[in-house]
Amino acid sequence: MPLFVILGHDGPDALAKRPVVRPRHLDHLRPLSEAGRVVVAGPLFGDDGKTPRGSLIVLEAPSLDEARALAARDPYVVDGVFARHEVMPFARVFPESTGS
Repeated sequence: MPLFVILGHDGPDALAKRPVVRPRHLDHLRPLSEAGRVVVAGPLFGDDGKTPRGSLIVLEAPSLDEARALAARDPYVVDGVFARHEVMPFARVFPESTGS
């Protein structure tokens, strides 16, 4: 299945919204993760290494349209934690596949 990156950019009031919306955001991603479709996901931080600035999700989806639809349903998008988000096709180079 193809890989896609969802890159969320926090809005100005995201620090207040994140803790409230986070449980629903995780509930949205959990079934995908349990199905082995989330390669990696987590927050991005400012230079201080502590202040959230956005999120990165690398996941498998059947198509770009499906990846966009998944992103559009994410509570961080729906409830305005992200001021904007991007969904892009992604190709994994490392770690290299062993072919087994």
